Amino acid sequence: MRIRPKKTNNVAIPVNIYKGEALIRECNSIQEAAHFFKEETNAKKKNWSAINRGIWEGESYSINGATYHFMTDEVLVQEKSNKYTKHDAK
Repeated sequence: MRIRPKKTNNVAIPVNIYKGEALIRECNSIQEAAHFFKEETNAKKKNWSAINRGIWEGESYSINGATYHFMTDEVLVQEKSNKYTKHDAK
């Protein structure tokens, strides 16, 4: 079972990175997650879109035969969702 990290401050957005069902990294911020994921996948650039789609939209990302999942605090996901719902209603 994948576990979401909890927000501990008002600045950083925590991210847990899973490879399949295994937790491979608990990051204190999206920036830290991007740096780690770049190294993990031997990428030339940081894959911001995979991380953002994962934490905000629940999309997984597959590369080199592995599937990665990115999760953040559910409260943050709901806050962002509510922000866009209110914006779209205007």
